[in-house]
Amino acid sequence: MSTPLAKNFTANAVRALPDHGNRNETVHGELMMTSAPRGLHQRVFLVLGKADIKSLHLMIEIVSPSSARADRTTKRRLYQEQRIPVYCVVDIDERQVEVWTPDATFPAVERERVVWRHPLGVRDRPG
Repeated sequence: MSTPLAKNFTANAVRALPDHGNRNETVHGELMMTSAPRGLHQRVFLVLGKADIKSLHLMIEIVSPSSARADRTTKRRLYQEQRIPVYCVVDIDERQVEVWTPDATFPAVERERVVWRHPLGVRDRPG
């Protein structure tokens, strides 16, 4: 389970914490400590990666029992406040994706297929 430990943590303070095998991150100054992700979660994360929040058009979180509260509440609010156009919460166990937009009160829940197109029409092109 994700455990909020303190308020007003900075990214530098989180980086300075000793390595204890868990994942640490700060959202709105709240330190979130979660257990290491499961194998499938880790593989999906490595494929998707992360970017600077100000340049994001899409954010995807893979829910695990230890991160569910943070992913569905704390991080969702942050991404909505930052006006990230699309925030997806992937629940592997339930085989569904919650699709959030900045003004949404509730997510669209997709169980069959999720399609996302970059708003600027950017595509990966072979080298």
